Amino acid sequence: MNTLEAKKQLLSCPGDTIQETIESIGMTQAELAERLGRSVPKLNELIKGKAPVTRETATRLEYVLGIPADFWLKLEHEYQNELHQIKKLEYLEQLSNWVKSFPVSTMKRWGVLPDTNDKSIIVESLLKFFRVASPAQWSSIYKDSSLAFKIALKHTVEPEAISVWLRLGEVQAEKIEVESFDKKKLRASLPIIKNICYQAPDDWLQQLQRIFADSGVALVYIPGISKAPVYGVTRWIKSNTMPIIQVTDRHKDYNSFWFTLYHELGHILYHGKKDIFIEGLENIEQDNEKEKEADNFAARMLISEKEMSIIQRYPIYNLAIILKLSRELQIHPGILVSQLQREGLISYRNGLLNRLKKKVVFKEFKLVP
Repeated sequence: MNTLEAKKQLLSCPGDTIQETIESIGMTQAELAERLGRSVPKLNELIKGKAPVTRETATRLEYVLGIPADFWLKLEHEYQNELHQIKKLEYLEQLSNWVKSFPVSTMKRWGVLPDTNDKSIIVESLLKFFRVASPAQWSSIYKDSSLAFKIALKHTVEPEAISVWLRLGEVQAEKIEVESFDKKKLRASLPIIKNICYQAPDDWLQQLQRIFADSGVALVYIPGISKAPVYGVTRWIKSNTMPIIQVTDRHKDYNSFWFTLYHELGHILYHGKKDIFIEGLENIEQDNEKEKEADNFAARMLISEKEMSIIQRYPIYNLAIILKLSRELQIHPGILVSQLQREGLISYRNGLLNRLKKKVVFKEFKLVP
């Protein structure tokens, strides 16, 4: 027997207690109706729980049956609460199929959903996670263009997984203490950000978060989720007062991370607050000119045209030359290798140079909403 069935069997309305009381004193429903000043049909509705015990009725019951009005009002309150719980469980059971398309196992592992097989609890937790009243509202927000989320995911392959990844970014952003947005301060931070990219200290992720937060930007790291092929997202939350950059460790690659980060940063520096930019998804409407502008900004930040002209003076690239260029230009060697491979100047099969590449893996931490 599940919880819903047990609650239904144990459900007892105040009318049950009224019936037991009059039976114990030898009074019929017709007599009670007469003494209460109610018609028999009206009393019958009360006995069956179809009509509530009002304050007036509770007072009359006190006079007739000698049991305080507060007792009857408390019974009514408890009955209505139980009735509400049953209706809620019935509603949640009807939605049990909705959760099947979401990455439930990952969400349980990260603490987003409780570790239980009770479908009603999972459904309720999922609704609370997305802050929606029903799957219809979830669909309105994420599958259609809405006030809350202005890019429709209805043409993507796995909108459920993508919506989870996006919502996790909002949850994490709420935990970061962020100053008021200051574009000038953000631009002034670019050399510091570029130096972190080159030096790659052990706490480089934490340093970046602090720098961005000081400029009013929430930078969040959300591990990749299966079936959510997203590289990064830029959007403004909290009534367009706070920009958020959300990146993933999808390819576990330092060069990919930094290109994505700079790309999203470009959107903040050059584009408006009302736009949402999602990188890596097909079949969604994006502004190609703005995407190209963000790409160009990212490319310049990784390796400027002047730096590339210096790099391309070399006829060959071996370990010594890459390390020399890295020191002189202050560009991380792994990024140099990745960019030169992208230009076709170094083979992707060069194992020695590939060792210079750095992996990026976000820790799977508890993402509690």
